[in-house]
Amino acid sequence: MAAVAVIAVGMVFVLGAFNQCLSSMTTAEKTVTACGLLNDRIYQIDFAYIQSNGSQEGSWSGGFQEEQHKGFNWTQVVQPVSQDFGNETIFVQVALNEEKVSIAWKQGSVVKDVSVTRYVRKKK
Repeated sequence: MAAVAVIAVGMVFVLGAFNQCLSSMTTAEKTVTACGLLNDRIYQIDFAYIQSNGSQEGSWSGGFQEEQHKGFNWTQVVQPVSQDFGNETIFVQVALNEEKVSIAWKQGSVVKDVSVTRYVRKKK
């Protein structure tokens, strides 16, 4: 009887570790997918900047139409540069905007995301 109790307790720990492993694998898979989507989104944004000769302040968001990417959403925020760049601050504030692009997904009850913040040329 004691052996059954020890095995039962051991199984609880083994199943908990297995669940944690599956959760980590799911997070890794979603993160890799989100990084690929982020790369694609930045490519599309850069192409739009070339077409329009620079960036404008504002925020945009949307989802992905492809069936395999239905749970992912993107957000883009372009705002004036607020960081201090020492002697170059005035030039940076006149010529550049700060842009943050994020890809988010819901995993269980938690929203996770990957994002990139970069400086982009202002529209002339």
